[in-house]
Amino acid sequence: MTRLWIVRAGRHGERELEAITQGRLLPGFNELGDLSGLKDREAIGRALAESDPQGGKNAQRNFAAQLNQFVNTIAVGDLVVMPRKLTSGVAIGRVTGAYLHQPGGVCPHTRAVEWLNEAVPREAFAQDLRHSFGAFLTICEVKRNEALARVEAVLKTGKDPGPLLGKQGLATVKAPVQDAETGDAEAEDVELDVEDIARQQIIALVKSAFAGHDLAYLVAEILRIEGYVTKVSPPGADGGVDILAAGGRLGLGEDRICVQVKSGDAPANQEVVLKLMGSVQAAKARTGLLVSIAGVNGPAQKLIDSEFFSVRLWQMPELLTALFTSYGQLSDETRAKIPLKQIWSPVAGVDA
Repeated sequence: MTRLWIVRAGRHGERELEAITQGRLLPGFNELGDLSGLKDREAIGRALAESDPQGGKNAQRNFAAQLNQFVNTIAVGDLVVMPRKLTSGVAIGRVTGAYLHQPGGVCPHTRAVEWLNEAVPREAFAQDLRHSFGAFLTICEVKRNEALARVEAVLKTGKDPGPLLGKQGLATVKAPVQDAETGDAEAEDVELDVEDIARQQIIALVKSAFAGHDLAYLVAEILRIEGYVTKVSPPGADGGVDILAAGGRLGLGEDRICVQVKSGDAPANQEVVLKLMGSVQAAKARTGLLVSIAGVNGPAQKLIDSEFFSVRLWQMPELLTALFTSYGQLSDETRAKIPLKQIWSPVAGVDA
């Protein structure tokens, strides 16, 4: 029977692009050696204890359960969701290979996957699934409320039909809090990453309030707060530049930036970066800034990395950081479109 799993690619999404470009699941746990000969949770737990004798027992049990799922439970043909940190979407794929240990890469523990859609907008899913995608665990199963059938429906139609899938009158059967045999928790039962869920909600609000070319006006306002004089191109063909920004008195300083803004759900490609670089030269600017909510694909990232002194990239984390930093100085009209409130909260596990 096909099952649905979440497998993340780094707490901050640091392995997302490699996972996409290589067709691999890359969950981390790099300090551990080859797990292919370990056939159950107890054996993996012993390997964890040997690797870190001073580690906490509860954490090691938790990690052992997750790794056992990755090594021994996930089957070829299962669907997997990779919630993305650098963009506002999720990647959905089908597992095509067994566990492999491949030292020398960004993550030695890996499984092959065929990505069916690399950038599904989170707004395509109902709230309960979005919350499941926000579970703190790196590896976990999602199975309540017909989750598998709903993800399959999103792949086919782009829309989540909801938990009943048209079966009005049928009750939803919920699984127990923990699997009685394995002790593995489901995504719905574990602590949620509230900060990530909030950031995803904020970016969804930004995408709604500043759809299309309107996002360029928000970026321009942020840059003005940071001290730049800006000029926003009108909607339509922009030739690779949405905003011109310049520092210095009256905007006549040497700090000149060409900005290209991408608000869609598809990652920016290499052509977008090349066009931006051409705009930098044509405008006699010093730097190009690409703002892309959906991030960039592998070739585009490689090109950006090679042009360190001339091109910068704002993905979702950078855009939100800039928004939070400037929020108090944004216009009343802009803040009305993105109403936010900062809340300070104690960190779990810290004594009062």
